[in-house]
Amino acid sequence: MSHSKHTKRGYSLYVENWNRSAKKYINICCICGHKGYSPVIEQGDFCSTLENKAIYRELSKTLCKLELDELGRCKDCARVQDKHMS
Repeated sequence: MSHSKHTKRGYSLYVENWNRSAKKYINICCICGHKGYSPVIEQGDFCSTLENKAIYRELSKTLCKLELDELGRCKDCARVQDKHMS
């Protein structure tokens, strides 16, 4: 069996086993649980070290960008909640 048959979508061997400090750049919506990488890693000064370049490459390859608001919600959940609150 190939390795790819045992890995889930969005799972990174690099993040899980070799560089666990990269998990701080993963955003998770507090309502729906959707995972994505923080927009912070797309800033120009982030990739100044080799470790940060590897983090950027791995996270952007396995996850999509996920912006959270001040309450920890993704755009879709915030839109739905704000619609029902008003």
